[in-house]
Amino acid sequence: MDREREELQPNAGSQPFSGKNEAEGQESVHTGDTSPENSASPDEVISALKRELEEAKKEAENWQAKAEQHREHYMRALADLENYRRRARKEKEDAIKYSVVPLLESLLPVLDNFERALDAADDSGNVKTLQEGIEMVYRQFLNALSQAGLTLIETEGRPFDPHEHNAVMQVESSSHEPGTIVEELQPGYRYLDRVIRPSMVKVSK
Repeated sequence: MDREREELQPNAGSQPFSGKNEAEGQESVHTGDTSPENSASPDEVISALKRELEEAKKEAENWQAKAEQHREHYMRALADLENYRRRARKEKEDAIKYSVVPLLESLLPVLDNFERALDAADDSGNVKTLQEGIEMVYRQFLNALSQAGLTLIETEGRPFDPHEHNAVMQVESSSHEPGTIVEELQPGYRYLDRVIRPSMVKVSK
C-alpha cells in the first residue's frame, strides 16, 4: 500500500505540467516577425513598380530625343557636304569650259589692231605702213601667246633634240658641229613644259 502511494506521488524535482506554457512556446516557434516596417502591401509594391516604370519611360524619352537631335545634325551635315561637292564639281566644270577665256580676251586687242592696220593701208595705199602695222600686230600676238604660256622653241645654233626638233634634212656645214641645227624651216612651240609642235629644222652632218 505504501509502495503504491510512492508511485502516485510526483517527483519532487519535476515541474508541474502547464498547458499555458506549452502553448506559449508553440506560439513563439510558429509566429514570425510581422511588424509593418518589414512588410509591404501588394498595392504599395505595385505603386513602387509604376514609379520605376515611369522613370524608365522618361529616361528612354530623353535618350530618344537626344538620338533624334544627333540624327538631324548628321543629316544636315550630310546635306552640306553634298552641296559642297555639287558646287566644287560645277566650279571645276566651269573652269575647264571657260579656260580659254583669258587667252581670247588677250587676243581681242590683236584683232582690233589687225583691223586698224588694214584700214590704214587702205587709206594711205602705203605698203610700208601696212608692213609696220602687221609687224606690230605680230609682236602683240606673240606677247599674248607668251602670257598664256606658249613659247618658241630655240633652234638655230643649238644641238638637235629629237624631243623638240624634227629634222627633215641633213646638210654639210663647215661652220657647225655635227648634229647642230643649221636652219629653222618652221617654228615649233612649247606650252609650259610640253611641246605642242616640234620645230622643223635642217641639221648638220
